[in-house]
Amino acid sequence: MNDIGLSIEPRFARKAPFPWYGGKSQAAPLVWQLLGDVDHYCEPFAGSLAVLLDRPHPCNRPYFSETVNDLDGLLVNAWRSIQFSPEATAEAASWPVLEADKTARQIALLRWRETEALERLAGDPAFHDPVMGGWWLWTVAVQIGAFNGDGPWTADPQTGRIVKQRGGGVRRNLPHLANDGQGVCNQTLREPGVARDRPDLANNGRGVNTAAVRASGVCDEAAAIYHPVTMPKLRAWFALLSARLRHVRVLNGDWSRLCTVGASHTLSVRQGGHAGLFLDPPYAGDVRANGLYAHDHASIAADVCAWALRAGEDPHNRIIVAGYDTEHTALEAAGWSVHEWFAYDGFLRGGMGEQQARERLWASPHCLPPRAAAQFELFGAMDEDAADARLVDEMAWRAEEASGL
Repeated sequence: MNDIGLSIEPRFARKAPFPWYGGKSQAAPLVWQLLGDVDHYCEPFAGSLAVLLDRPHPCNRPYFSETVNDLDGLLVNAWRSIQFSPEATAEAASWPVLEADKTARQIALLRWRETEALERLAGDPAFHDPVMGGWWLWTVAVQIGAFNGDGPWTADPQTGRIVKQRGGGVRRNLPHLANDGQGVCNQTLREPGVARDRPDLANNGRGVNTAAVRASGVCDEAAAIYHPVTMPKLRAWFALLSARLRHVRVLNGDWSRLCTVGASHTLSVRQGGHAGLFLDPPYAGDVRANGLYAHDHASIAADVCAWALRAGEDPHNRIIVAGYDTEHTALEAAGWSVHEWFAYDGFLRGGMGEQQARERLWASPHCLPPRAAAQFELFGAMDEDAADARLVDEMAWRAEEASGL
């Protein structure tokens, strides 16, 4: 039970409140088997934080560090806003699906990202704008790929009216209508409707409606009681995420800034510990469709592979790289193991459409064997039967989650 009087399942602390193309929530159990309970965890391409949020080990522990990074300022601001101002972010994110608001908020967010967000996010580690964070979460929930900046629509700075331009604006696509809501708009967050009881007629007003406070010629009617626009379960969800992210450091910049010894091995008490790095770069342009990422570059996957080859030789590093089957064969040649996580333990996992069978994880030579890590690192000192039973329960829940929240 929380301060708004609503209970919410603890699993909400392990799920991002927005849909995300290429998220690795279904691969997370295997990632943690391969990494183990590392002293330092780093995620240079944060995205939906699916792997971090699904970490099976206790969070916010002394002498353990968790650091994530993303180049997209809107995404970073959303996570910071949930981390530091969960109530205000939930209030901005909870809104009906209105097509005009979708376009208007997209335009405002793109302008904010290009004018104010980049400098302030980089200059102040505590800076965040919960209104912009909530608007971004809501807009992504009603249109995936809303912020590529490849549409023609913007707002005239003088009149405020929507106008067309040659490029760099937003698209006026329909809101997401394929199901009954996703992310912060998911139907499971909805509250019961309001009671249509008559207003209090037993006297001439009381409280703020008492007759003594009326102005001459005005007669107010008491309103029926209803919950606020902000869905209470959404506030509870953000409160859980805020607690989970309390000591997670959220960076905004190029991925390579987190892939240094100084950034990844940061705790003086545990300098000899292991750093676990999960890298999920935009897949190479020749193996997937273009226009899927707000910040894209054809060479990122190759640059990540080159860095991983060097860093993977360090026995203090456990590194996992995600990609399609043909992307990182150089890692296999260097002795890295490759894992087909899309069908892990018999459950259909991840990917989209015909591409799902191509999803792979490459694990550096100093990662742990997956099954041995599964039974000890994830489930503690359980016997083998108990560990397998818990794994089956976990996979069944994930299969159910894949079809909805």
